[in-house]
Amino acid sequence: MNAVKALCAGESGKGVVIQGNMAFAVGCVRAGIHAADGYPGTPSTEVIDKGLSQVQDMITVGWSVNEAVAAGVGFGHTLAGSDCVVTMKIPGLFQAADVITSAAFYTGQRGSLVYYIASDYTPSSTQHLVDPRYVLKSCCVPVFEPRNHQEMHEAARIAADLGRRFNTPVAVIASGVLCHSEGLVRLMGTTVREKAPLPEKMSDFITLPNRARMFHDQVRTTRIPALRRMVEDSPLNAWTKGDGSIGIITHGVNTLFVEEVKSATGKNIDVLSLGFTYPLPMDLIRRFCESVTGPVFVVEDGYRFIQESILAEGIAVEGKGQDETVTEWSPALIAARLGLPVRAGKPGAASLPRPPMICAGCPYRLFGQIVGKMRSKGKLEAVFGDIGCNTLLHFLNAMDTALAMGASEAKRLGYVLSRPEAASKCLAVLGDGTECHSGMDATRNTIFRNVPGVKVILNNNWTAMTGGQPSPTSPANLAGDPNVFDLNASLKAHGAHVVEVSGYDKKALEKALKKALADAEAGTFTTLVVTGVCIRKMP
Repeated sequence: MNAVKALCAGESGKGVVIQGNMAFAVGCVRAGIHAADGYPGTPSTEVIDKGLSQVQDMITVGWSVNEAVAAGVGFGHTLAGSDCVVTMKIPGLFQAADVITSAAFYTGQRGSLVYYIASDYTPSSTQHLVDPRYVLKSCCVPVFEPRNHQEMHEAARIAADLGRRFNTPVAVIASGVLCHSEGLVRLMGTTVREKAPLPEKMSDFITLPNRARMFHDQVRTTRIPALRRMVEDSPLNAWTKGDGSIGIITHGVNTLFVEEVKSATGKNIDVLSLGFTYPLPMDLIRRFCESVTGPVFVVEDGYRFIQESILAEGIAVEGKGQDETVTEWSPALIAARLGLPVRAGKPGAASLPRPPMICAGCPYRLFGQIVGKMRSKGKLEAVFGDIGCNTLLHFLNAMDTALAMGASEAKRLGYVLSRPEAASKCLAVLGDGTECHSGMDATRNTIFRNVPGVKVILNNNWTAMTGGQPSPTSPANLAGDPNVFDLNASLKAHGAHVVEVSGYDKKALEKALKKALADAEAGTFTTLVVTGVCIRKMP
């Protein structure tokens, strides 16, 4: 029995110290969740990668090619009566927005659909700092934010039960701090969940404008009022009374930080910690604010979602300024905001700045050195990059831009459409995982638009940046089934001119790149596939 299975089958109440993502994964199995799907994205990846992948005889689980597909797979599971978790990071929510926004308003009977969305408000590994709660509110999707590792462990059960009770998708927004830290968890009891009955009429789930209006109105007038009543009395709200001089309304992991501030300063602060950040328990919040004689501060990650919602109800609270840049709190920042003295700790030894680098022996490295050399000689004016290990080519002077998953070729196309003379002086670069995620749409678009140029796909056979998860180019999928997808054949079927070359053959790689650029000047669009297995996957 592997370690994850031992946790899933362990005695109820047993204390274990585990990572937040693992706590959630084990909680999924112990709560009887039937299925999980997702796309790798730090800091959410370990839920499937290190957790649920190890217990595939206890839950149906797999990686999909992108978050939108994963969300669609999740919705399909619910139509079959299963309760399903779909994992992603915040940018994945927006990639899957078409599915998520549409699925939010279906009111037919089905299994629970839980979105596990890992936040990264530092950011440590994310390209933006957008607060997803605004979108989820507009979709009428309730949001639960775990405060500690125990709630991470119980989150799937809480969300799935809520989904069944109110017939709604539920979002669990998990702080990256909790996802990647370890904490004490008491294993909850195990549950066998019965599948929901199949819909009486599967055609109830067709998206048509007249039905969209009907579903929207039902959700607004029935589901949301019921959810508001539920959150007012939810035991997940925690009101800690103090001396009434200062009040804090907070959520998620910030609850732990506020407790640390109270302990460090000795200040007896009134605290209202919210379990759900949408809908908000406004009656409870009003009573809390009325009980505090001094100022009430809102301490929240992201932007000002809670603060703005409270102010809109005419309740006086303080918090972030409109143009303030704090997106993630720490105990020191909270204490400073409250004007409370804290003991200064001893600063540690300063670490030398060291940019992230491509691994030694990586098949991408030689390509980066060749491109960097060409740039230094003025032969390339722009290299349009993507999300993944290829982004690190920037530190080899071989990458200029990184915008979003799959956007490299679309950027190159737009640039060349505005500057046709640049077709032979710029590159689009991305990895095989990103090409299969959303980059192939841009490949098809360039072929459709008949625009010359060079797109480079660095094919290392894995989704490498997030730890080497299987992608469509890998030898097998998560279940171990042999892979039959052929990237080059797919590109050729789209009509692409494909040239394959080894990432370890310097002469061949230089020759292929120079020829592709020369062909671009003559009007050809070349897809250059640079091959070499991820060095971390080498036997």
